[in-house]
Formats: sequence, structure tokens, C-alpha cells
Amino acid sequence: MSVDARQRARNKIARLAGQGLDLVSFWRESTEALASAVPYYLAPCWYTLDPASLLVTSHFHEGVPELPPQWLMREYYKDDVNKLADVARSERGISTLHDATGGDPTGSPRWQANIALGGDQEIIAGLRTQAGHVWGAVGLYRETGQPLFDDQ
Repeated sequence: MSVDARQRARNKIARLAGQGLDLVSFWRESTEALASAVPYYLAPCWYTLDPASLLVTSHFHEGVPELPPQWLMREYYKDDVNKLADVARSERGISTLHDATGGDPTGSPRWQANIALGGDQEIIAGLRTQAGHVWGAVGLYRETGQPLFDDQ
């Protein structure tokens, strides 16, 4: 996708954030904006995070009404890379599973779970306030065989 499409999506999401929408409406509208800028598989996984602990406090995905317990176990108890809190706390606030594993994600329990669900590479981006405080995250996936997510 073009740099212009990505900037338009960023601008639209920023406008949506100021409209006072309920969380699900905000995520649905933001999903539409993302779709025009970043090709992804199925649907984004949206999360709210407690700003102090960075624990997941809610989740939204059109096809997954609640987080499976095994996802939470992997996120909080398995030794792995690209965990939501780690990405959210990082300086960049965005990471791909491919980058976090040095280009070989096959040893990652997260990658293995993604493959079992039909997805492949994952990108996680922390959602921050203008002051830089993390309040959420979004995870996107790509279909096996599709181009990797890029740095944009």
C-alpha cells in the first residue's frame, strides 16, 4: 500500500479517537481504516491494556468473541518473543514476529499457534495517547505466502 494510504488511515484513526465513540465502534471504524492501508489476514485483534501493568483488560475481534484461555497462558506464562507488553513498552511500540526472531519465527510458540489458525507473520503495535502512554494494542496477521509486513 502507498505511504499516502497509510497516512490517510493514521489521520482517520486519529479523528475517530476524538469522536467519543464507544470502544467497539472505535475498533470497527479503525478496522475499516486499516483495511485500506495495510493488507492483513481475516481481522485485527484489538486489545485494551492497563497502562500501569500492561495486562490485557479487553479484546475485540469480529470472529473471536473472547480470548481463549490458551492464548492468555501463552501470553503470560510461555517464554516467547513479541508479547503485547514487551512491544507496548518498547521505544518503537511496533514489532513483527519475523523481526523479533531474527527472520526465523518457526521456534516461537506464538508463530506455531498462528500457523495452526491459518495465519503466519504477526505484527503488533502499541496504541498510545499523545503523551505516549500505552492504552491498547492491535495485532495483525498475514496469510501464509503473502509478503511480510514492512517497516511502515
